[in-house]
Amino acid sequence: DHNLTIALPPSLTAYTGMDVLAHCLEAYSSPFFHPLSQGIALEGMAIVKKYLVRAFKDGGDIEARANMLSGSSMGSTAFQKGLGAIHSLSHPVNALNNIHHGLSNAIFMPYVLTFNKDAIEKKIIKICDYLELKERSFDGFVNWVLDLRKKLDMPHKLSEVIDEKDFDIDRLSKMALADPSTGGNPKKLTEDDMRIMYQHCMTGELF
Repeated sequence: DHNLTIALPPSLTAYTGMDVLAHCLEAYSSPFFHPLSQGIALEGMAIVKKYLVRAFKDGGDIEARANMLSGSSMGSTAFQKGLGAIHSLSHPVNALNNIHHGLSNAIFMPYVLTFNKDAIEKKIIKICDYLELKERSFDGFVNWVLDLRKKLDMPHKLSEVIDEKDFDIDRLSKMALADPSTGGNPKKLTEDDMRIMYQHCMTGELF
């Protein structure tokens, strides 16, 4: 019932909306075979593009709220195909540092995208075509994600929400590698890969 989401604060609207995008994006990028999920993921991302900022700016926008709930359902359907390093990196941070899952997914998203670039570039360009982005390239998609986060007043770096003294990168990297989502990442991952991505997320440096 979309009426039950009207009072959701803008910040939580942004976090949960970016979680929808993360579910659809990682499902679409997963190397596993599931053609139905592929189509659902694409349309889910289109819904986010059209309605998330609207819901963020006006919590009473019923059309935007209803569509974002549909997008959420589509994301959870799509990730039957698998997830990836966005979620692998997020889950330990959610557990150990009490960071909202959608917020951490939003922060990790561009870093994981650029890390995976050589394995997913062609797929990402197809997303650009479907979303009718002005810049239909891998960098164009990353720039769209970065711009979307700015419109939602979201941080770019993990260090903006976690104090470095509370950031146990060795423990987090081990947990991230062991996470069930890791197997769906387009590139095979190592503990060092997780550590490198965490480091970049803390400094704000894209690959």
